[in-house]
Amino acid sequence: MSSHPIIGIVGKSILLPCKLNSSTPIDLQTLILHWISKPNDQVVHAFNKGREDNSHQDVTYRNRTQIFQDQLPSGNFSLLLKDLKVDDDQKTFFLYHHQEDQSGNTVIQNNKLCLTNVKVAKSFQTPVVMINYEDRKAECSSTGGYPEPTLTWTDQNGFLDQDIPQIIRDPERGTFNISSTVNITENLILTCSIFNPTLNETLNTTQTTTQNTNPSNNVSGIVIGFAIGALLFVVCIVAYRYIKYRGDIRLCCQQN
Repeated sequence: MSSHPIIGIVGKSILLPCKLNSSTPIDLQTLILHWISKPNDQVVHAFNKGREDNSHQDVTYRNRTQIFQDQLPSGNFSLLLKDLKVDDDQKTFFLYHHQEDQSGNTVIQNNKLCLTNVKVAKSFQTPVVMINYEDRKAECSSTGGYPEPTLTWTDQNGFLDQDIPQIIRDPERGTFNISSTVNITENLILTCSIFNPTLNETLNTTQTTTQNTNPSNNVSGIVIGFAIGALLFVVCIVAYRYIKYRGDIRLCCQQN
C-alpha cells in the first residue's frame, strides 16, 4: 500500500488525515485505535474502548498528539501532530483499527490504514553576501534551515566555479548552516542562491563588485590624494605669506 506524502514545517502542526466510511455511528466502547510510526513501530497515540490510553505512547510524542473524540463516531480518526521536530522527517505513520461487537468478538480489523509519509522542512534565512576586496573573494552564508540545502553562485554570464560549501548541522536543533566562497573580479553582478529541496524554495541575494577590486590600487589612490592635498595646503601657505609680505612692503614705502 502506497503512502500519502505531507510536508510540515518545524515547530508547526500537521494533520494526518484518516476517514473511515461508516453507514452507522461507531460505538466508541468497542473501538480500538493505535497510531504507529515507522521505521521503529513507535506508539504515537492510542484510543481504547471509550478513552484515550497513552500509557504506551513513545516519549518523543508526549503532549504532541491529538485526536478528535467528538468525530470518532462518524469515522474521522485523523491525528493532529504538534510541534514538528526534525526527527519526524521521513517517518511513515499509519493507523491500526480494531472493532468488536458487544460480546467482545472482532468484527473489523485493519492493520495499516491511512499510511502517511511526513517530510519536515524549515526555510533558511535570506543569504548574506560579504565581499572581501583584499582577498578578492566573496562569501555567502545562510542559517537555520532544513533539510540540507544546495548553494550556487552566478553572475551576469552564468554559473561560477566555487569552493565546496561548508555545511554544519546544529547539534541541538538539527537544522543546517551553510557557507561558500567564490573568487571575484571587478564589475561582477554576483547572486548567491540557497535551494531547499523539500520546500522547492530558492532564496537569492545579489551584490555588485566595484570597478576596482585591487586593494593596492585603492591604497595608492589614498596616498596620492593625501599628497596632493598636502601640496595644495603648502602652496596656499606660501602664497598667503608672499601676499602678506608684498603688502607690508607697500605699506612701508607709503609711510616713507
